[in-house]
Amino acid sequence: MPRDRSSLTLGVLVGLLVLVSVLMIAFGLPEHTLLQRRLLQLYSVPLSGALALGVMHVLGRLPQLTTATRVVLVVAAAVTVAGVLAMAVGLFTGLDALLPLGQALMWLSLGFALLYLVGQLPRRREGRTFGLRPVDDDDEDIGHDDIAAT
Repeated sequence: MPRDRSSLTLGVLVGLLVLVSVLMIAFGLPEHTLLQRRLLQLYSVPLSGALALGVMHVLGRLPQLTTATRVVLVVAAAVTVAGVLAMAVGLFTGLDALLPLGQALMWLSLGFALLYLVGQLPRRREGRTFGLRPVDDDDEDIGHDDIAAT
């Protein structure tokens, strides 16, 4: 459960963007009209918006911005804008091959930025947050016969 109002708002916005994307797929599936084809071609744009919100959220969790982080964010923003422009040119000129290229640029740049920012987050002091522990012979699953006998 989110601890503050901004996290809750972010979760609602991301959920709405994912819902818009699913609805675009649902309405575009018959592919009979140009609008339906465009809906299917562009369904990942709201998902990219959700990913961008995730980048902004993680950015707000960083204790400080280093020069390297700023460079990564500027490059990611430039590549994302280039992807949006490629999609716009593809839509307005009819060059449908630019749509997947633009989407790929957006996804790769935003995904890389998110992974980089997550790597910059401060580590927890109490140790690992996830780990596997060895299985002892005493911890083995109880068989069905043992359950019935107890």
